[in-house]
Amino acid sequence: MIAEEKLEKLAKACEECIGEDSGSIDDHFEKCPVCKLYKEQAETVNCISETIRQLASRSEEERCDAICKNLDEFYGMPDDERLEAISEMLDYGGGLSEEDMFKIVTTRVDLLTKLPKEKRVLLMETLEKVMSQWPEDRKILEKRAIMNATQDYFLLKKTLLRRMFKKILS
Repeated sequence: MIAEEKLEKLAKACEECIGEDSGSIDDHFEKCPVCKLYKEQAETVNCISETIRQLASRSEEERCDAICKNLDEFYGMPDDERLEAISEMLDYGGGLSEEDMFKIVTTRVDLLTKLPKEKRVLLMETLEKVMSQWPEDRKILEKRAIMNATQDYFLLKKTLLRRMFKKILS
């Protein structure tokens, strides 16, 4: 679920809760523990989305450093935690402009090609689990981003990577 969808879901749930309260909206946010939690979740969504937007505007080297750190962290996580973390990262990235998303995907693909087999396979398997749940329009956007990310690779590397991601995104 991309950030905007998650915020809409939180707002809808909070709206229903506020509808039950005869007080003001501000008072409700102060008193209701559920809406306080929704508020915190919304702030987290916004913070992560803004961080990813800022990451896209940084230099390639800075993006590499940040994403490489994330990939290392993901590799060390238990399977279920890794699945959730990668899913969230990709979901928030789905709300970027196409140009910014292409920058992030290009960096991610470049880094995946540099990983040793064990790490690469584990992360690619997790990507497949996450991406298989996406709606078709999101898969198409990711395919275009992969095509863009690999356009400057030599022919065999380009073909290999495009085939790998084609399997994941089918």
